[in-house]
Amino acid sequence: MRIATNDLPQANDLDLVIRTVEAVGTGAQTDQDIADAVGEYDRRQGRYYRRAAEILGFLEKAGPNQSVLTRKGQQFLRAPDRARDDLLAGAVLSARTMQRILPLLEDHRDRGVQRQQLESFLENVTHTTASMAGRRLSTIIRWLTRIGVVKELEGRLFIQNLPEGVGIVEYPLDEPLFPETRDLREYQDIARRVRSAGNDIQVLVDANSRERANASHTMLTRLVAAKIRAAGAIPKCNALVDLAAEVGGNDYFFEMKSTTDGNSRSQVRRAIAQLYEYRYLQKSPAAQIVVVIERPLPTELNWMVDYVVNDRRLLIAWDGDGRTLHFPDAVRDQLHFLA
Repeated sequence: MRIATNDLPQANDLDLVIRTVEAVGTGAQTDQDIADAVGEYDRRQGRYYRRAAEILGFLEKAGPNQSVLTRKGQQFLRAPDRARDDLLAGAVLSARTMQRILPLLEDHRDRGVQRQQLESFLENVTHTTASMAGRRLSTIIRWLTRIGVVKELEGRLFIQNLPEGVGIVEYPLDEPLFPETRDLREYQDIARRVRSAGNDIQVLVDANSRERANASHTMLTRLVAAKIRAAGAIPKCNALVDLAAEVGGNDYFFEMKSTTDGNSRSQVRRAIAQLYEYRYLQKSPAAQIVVVIERPLPTELNWMVDYVVNDRRLLIAWDGDGRTLHFPDAVRDQLHFLA
């Protein structure tokens, strides 16, 4: 699936995008209103900045040439400066184009990515031309640099740790979390898999939404995400996958389960089944599956650790005190970053 040209930002200056949101918040509506508010620009530039604010989720169209704040935009304007920085970073990383580029930067964390490589990638997976790809990439790099996620050194782009206030980067269901080939066909294939399972996926999404409202589930997710961030990696999720991350060159899918002594067995079995399906939908057969449960298994279910680790060749971890995760010695090499 190619990203539409209209979803590639053309407004270079994020500070002027912020000013655009502020202008709409005080009554500006049209492209010319926005152009006048952000500086001495023409209507075309006003349209670029309005569209940039829409890509970030801060504005939406209320009619032809008429912009209004979204709920996200209202939240941004009410926030203090430090919180604004975090909200801005989160919005940038939620843009589809950024999410498609992030895995490429992650895979080249040590040696960086050349601009030409990124230009070729954009040309392949978006509706743009070779001549436009360079200009669009310049804007993308300026945005990622502005929020501190990318640094350019000697002509190469290096991914940095996420800003402190950005928790988990949420992806659309049909966007690969761990693309392998980065060929357009890979993105199209995953989108087809998700579409073909549409009705079943909606049932799972609804069930996941209810489960994620559970306080224990939220606590586990935040705990694992913090460990991922501390390892210098980016915690990601979508409407099905609780967490996913590339850590030390290995890909991981995590499923969190709140447990009691009475439901531990069924919850572990359910997590395994879900993770296998998610791995299939994401077309990531080499990704490691991690079941994370709220408490250690009761003594009579200790055999399940052996089943998960040695028979299924999967990984399992459990919360100790809301701050510490534990796992079998047999998987320490794979899960050391959770310690």
